[in-house]
Amino acid sequence: MKKNLLLIIAIIFSGASMAQTLFFSEYVEGSGNNRAMEIYNPTSADINLQDDGYLIARYSNGGTTAYTVAITGTVPANGTWVAVSDKTDPNGTGYDTMVDPLLQAVADTFLCPTYGVNKTFYFNGNDAMTLEKSNGVYVDIIGEIGVDPVDAWTMDANAGYTSALGGRWWTKNHTLIRKPTITSGVTANPTPFIVGTEWDSLPKNEFSYLGSHTIVGISSSVKQNKAFFYPNPSSNGWFMVKGTEIIKSVDVMNVIGQSIAFIENPAERGDMRITTHELTKGIYMIQINFADNSSIVKKIIIE
Repeated sequence: MKKNLLLIIAIIFSGASMAQTLFFSEYVEGSGNNRAMEIYNPTSADINLQDDGYLIARYSNGGTTAYTVAITGTVPANGTWVAVSDKTDPNGTGYDTMVDPLLQAVADTFLCPTYGVNKTFYFNGNDAMTLEKSNGVYVDIIGEIGVDPVDAWTMDANAGYTSALGGRWWTKNHTLIRKPTITSGVTANPTPFIVGTEWDSLPKNEFSYLGSHTIVGISSSVKQNKAFFYPNPSSNGWFMVKGTEIIKSVDVMNVIGQSIAFIENPAERGDMRITTHELTKGIYMIQINFADNSSIVKKIIIE
């Protein structure tokens, strides 16, 4: 009998563990094109997004028909994956204004470069956003599908948690971070959506928490430094390296890994300008060495 009881308990806890799946851990609705969604994996195994047909959907202005974009890549165990609006041209203006370099630096992928082709990542504070599977199953929901909160969702109960009565915005021009006590996504359309129950609201253009997340009972993943280059491809004799940590140096390598140049960063900043006049056209690998002794390798194209 004791063995059977232990088996039942083991099955219960195993089922609870298996029930855990991905959920949104951060939401950025900033100025210009500064838009991002962070997904967290609370399990002990990496999750391949394309294997289960994951997608991000936007239900605009109270609509019930979504704009969707399929997402690919891997969310590491107890780790995060960050999608950012694909506006990376430093010469972009108006609706194509470049996303803040600090936000670009933490991106694992960029989505929806052209509004007329896919509108999913042009969300505002009054759009419901969901993480779904290709079979239509909701994995997580931010907002209330089918409800237009006017400008944003608020904590004004008298207005049904909308901004209809002028309540303080929580979603528009803000960053949302999932509370550490939340361990799974919202899988049924919330009626109403009470944003403060599961989210903390931070000011506009707050990006510093992207790239890691902590929930109660699961160790926080180590935040990995990231970087990006602009412009890339480079055709004007230089490019900038922008990182999430102070850059000590870079090692320029050819495609077979041979070192071409080692360049230190005397400014001890999170960015570094690299001249390319002595490089021939082609593809190069750049090892970026950070002040915390970590390093990453990224590709640059010289035209």
